[in-house]
Amino acid sequence: MKKINKTPGPNALTNFAAKNPTARWDPDFKDENGGDSYHAIRQQIFDDQGGLCAYCETKVNNLPSNKQRIEHFHSKSDDGNPTQNWGLDWNNVIGVCIGGEDADKSKHPRPANLSCDSYKNHLISKGCLFVQCEGRLFNPLKILATPCLFNFNKRSGELLPNDTGCQPVDDIENDFSSVKELVEETIKVLNLNCDRLKDQRLAVRNEYNRQVAKARKKKDREVFTRMVVQWFRDKWPNFFTTRRILLGQYAETYLETIDYNG
Repeated sequence: MKKINKTPGPNALTNFAAKNPTARWDPDFKDENGGDSYHAIRQQIFDDQGGLCAYCETKVNNLPSNKQRIEHFHSKSDDGNPTQNWGLDWNNVIGVCIGGEDADKSKHPRPANLSCDSYKNHLISKGCLFVQCEGRLFNPLKILATPCLFNFNKRSGELLPNDTGCQPVDDIENDFSSVKELVEETIKVLNLNCDRLKDQRLAVRNEYNRQVAKARKKKDREVFTRMVVQWFRDKWPNFFTTRRILLGQYAETYLETIDYNG
């Protein structure tokens, strides 16, 4: 999971919410202008995210629309506050993948290989997690851009907390005693260490290893500098956080030079 910065309004959603403060996301907004407003907002959301799922960082913008999902971080069904319409809150919507619902069941059986909001909703349906689960996982709109809060096990493909980076963070909801615990729970609630995602991270590691091995044979000492530009010059590669961890200080230096903030 990486930090997301949203393009501020006005946009089709904020304009609709201003005119229709008690309307609902579905069907009211999704049917607005024959669905054109919804499609424009979905495009904007994924553009802001560099085409990545807000949770697992797989590429989503190159997939069919039925494999792109809009997630309300705070459940849109919460109508406890008459002045807060969560369904139409621009700062409450993020773009996600479908969490492995289309994966080959013979290779990646479910629910063990569901992830992201699909797995979170599975936990909610089983009574293992409250619908309103702020404080139980990081909100990608509020997570720190730097330092990276995650680490990566290069042998297993697992995401882990970055002990050095997990320092106290202001302006986040945290039901746990430390940021490290919140990172651990985020990984669990979104099932980011399911076999399906670990395999995909290891594919990124293999790509990294191939490029490094090839460069070493040629005694090419610029491989890391070249790779960091190759990976991060465009917004953004799949498994951004994995690539960032693999490239270490090279990535941090480059991201600093481009004023990376999500």
